[in-house]
Amino acid sequence: MAPMIHPLPLKAPALAAFMATLLLGPAAAQSSNENSPPSRGSVLTVHGAGSFEQKPDYGRFEVSLVTQDKTLEATVSAHEERAGSAIEVLRRFQQAGVKIERSRFRLDEDRSGGYQPPQYPGHRPPPPKKSATPFTATTTFILKANGIDQLNATMSRIAETGLLRVQSVTFKVENERAALLEARRAAMLDARQQAKVYAEAADVTLVEINAITDGEASPSEVGEADMPRSLRRIQIVPPATISFNATVNVTWRISPR
Repeated sequence: MAPMIHPLPLKAPALAAFMATLLLGPAAAQSSNENSPPSRGSVLTVHGAGSFEQKPDYGRFEVSLVTQDKTLEATVSAHEERAGSAIEVLRRFQQAGVKIERSRFRLDEDRSGGYQPPQYPGHRPPPPKKSATPFTATTTFILKANGIDQLNATMSRIAETGLLRVQSVTFKVENERAALLEARRAAMLDARQQAKVYAEAADVTLVEINAITDGEASPSEVGEADMPRSLRRIQIVPPATISFNATVNVTWRISPR
């Protein structure tokens, strides 16, 4: 007669835990796998930089008309008359490629009371001298001037009128977006060259690009200048080219060779 084997009886709490393990074990393992982050592998990230040079197409000038007087009414009235004369002067230069893009007006009052000497104990200072012309009206014209080769002569003729003061100048290109795209293209080529060098030195293979992040892209401001108030002859040398700069971040997935 074969011997009979009797399993040891399990207590109720232990039996419940054992059944829960059988029922929930696979599901719990699957849930744990779902929550764990996937392995993304080895990557290489490089920062590329590039530039593009282009000859400027035009210059942008700021010229200002300034009027000062004793009262607000006198200042505004005189400035309106002088502003009309200034606009007529600028229109005469349209044939030379000068165009008024926009203008802005500003009216200021000097409330400082002028110079006030230091005070000493027992000494009564004289009353501060007030400005003889406390009100200042300023109209700034932003001009676009084509014909880079003639800019000095054109702007000198404007300054010689005595009405307008040349304040600043910058040089631009017409199709700035196209130049910036060329700079971005150069930045991407630089990133690729760097990645190839790193991969060769590290003895790894560039598999594919995982991400491309656009960086900064902007032209360099060339030719900015602050002109003295008494200047009547302009001497500005336009730049041969304007530089457009761009950057990019590129990430490659890599693998051992």
